[in-house]
Amino acid sequence: MALPKHEVMQGAHSAKQYATTYLEGDLSTRIIDYRNAWGGLTDAELPIPVKYLSHEPVALDKWPTVITVVLTTNNLERIGYAGGHNALHYAADPEYRVSYNMRTYIWCRASNSEAATLQRDRLTTVVRSALLDYPSLKAQAGNLSSEQTRTFRAEIDESSMREEFSDLTPLKGERFLAGAYLGYELSLDEIVMRKAYGQVDDDGVSFGVKNVGVGEDIALATILAQGGASE
Repeated sequence: MALPKHEVMQGAHSAKQYATTYLEGDLSTRIIDYRNAWGGLTDAELPIPVKYLSHEPVALDKWPTVITVVLTTNNLERIGYAGGHNALHYAADPEYRVSYNMRTYIWCRASNSEAATLQRDRLTTVVRSALLDYPSLKAQAGNLSSEQTRTFRAEIDESSMREEFSDLTPLKGERFLAGAYLGYELSLDEIVMRKAYGQVDDDGVSFGVKNVGVGEDIALATILAQGGASE
């Protein structure tokens, strides 16, 4: 997944895409492990999802389908400052821990009510396992630099996770639709990149205020600290 650069805020679109990309890359292998652990289930008994979305579709046309969306942003907590001054950017950037209220939906279809229910229940458990697997979740940071990967944080609040299961829906052709969702809070650490307001060199930076008369505009002048101000 191509995450935004570490120096900018990521937002809800990145939060849900991050979860979607992670699940798409993780579930196929994890499902095989669970098939074996649950006594050698078949593909029909525990199918691998064939479609992953990060938006709500108008209609469902593939089965099983996994859909992840963001409902709300719950909390923004400033946790410190990132970076510091360098040759181009003097102000440290405030860093926030942003909590997103997420839902991952699972939709299954089968030829009878029992099969649809079991598919839905089993797949929900596997998705739960994936979302609670923090090392694997973080490993999906993708193309970040080594320093960004070290500081990158994407973590689900375990205590926030809940599951709800829908009633079965009869479909044409004697088939049944079963759905569920997992609700959880996903926290990302995000940075507000401040615009540079001074030029820094080996001698540092200084700021000067220009004296003006009544009625004139007040100007804040940035003055390089090479020999002091020349005003």
